[in-house]
Amino acid sequence: MASAQEGGAGLSDASGGGDRGTSILTAGVMLSSAGLAWIVSFTFMSSMPGGAIGTQSNGAMLPIMTMAMMFSSFDQGRLFSFLLIWIVGMVAMMFPAMVPVLLTYNRLKANFELNRPSTRVLGFILFLGGYLFLYAILGLAAFTALYSAFQIAGVLPSLAGYTLLAASGVLIGTGIWQLTPLKDRCLAQCVSPFGFFLMHARKGLIGAFRMGAKHGYYCVGCCYMYMLVMVGVAAMSIPSMILLATLLTIEKAIARGARLFRWASAALFVALGVALVLSPQFFGFA
Repeated sequence: MASAQEGGAGLSDASGGGDRGTSILTAGVMLSSAGLAWIVSFTFMSSMPGGAIGTQSNGAMLPIMTMAMMFSSFDQGRLFSFLLIWIVGMVAMMFPAMVPVLLTYNRLKANFELNRPSTRVLGFILFLGGYLFLYAILGLAAFTALYSAFQIAGVLPSLAGYTLLAASGVLIGTGIWQLTPLKDRCLAQCVSPFGFFLMHARKGLIGAFRMGAKHGYYCVGCCYMYMLVMVGVAAMSIPSMILLATLLTIEKAIARGARLFRWASAALFVALGVALVLSPQFFGFA
């Protein structure tokens, strides 16, 4: 990891600190896209029964009935709507944490591939496209799992009584997963962008898409339990999205104290899982 950081410093020196204007523009595009995605997400949630999910006047944090209506039957419109709001949600939550990765990507392209600016812009777009492609696959898997779960619950209503335990298990499982070697390996690829590109650099536009997909692969490995909490426990509520986006941005940004933060977040998820069983009414369970 140290060699990757030294290489990153050399790259920065070689490029004279990089094109500051391009860096500012890149950060601006990513953060503006995330801000717009938050607005769209809140607007979409507000249009659903009961207002913005997770902000209802009764304080319910787990609007199971709303999710049940969404997955009561299957049609292409429901799938498209779910995937659309899923991708928009990923843009809102993930793009701020992606800024260092895209800045490193631009510097690499500027230093080692003397392409026209228009080609670099297209490569930038394809990199993001590859990244979001992996999250679209995860969204499709989430839709399939949720639809199957609600259909099974409809056929076997006795299973509905285990919803509370399942949600608690997801939260506790997320806390344990925070401390696993798999989480460590995937997070390392996100924390050290230069290290990632050192291992997975590809040339050309197809290479840009492949690098984006590869980074998306590691990002999914790093964050998929967060997504399970978001859709399986908190029903894609705005508060849950904000909390999880904050957690994943911090853990990808900090170097010192990273291990302590991971332990603290693990303890938080385990505590929430236990609290859910002890005080279900507080979380919106009757």
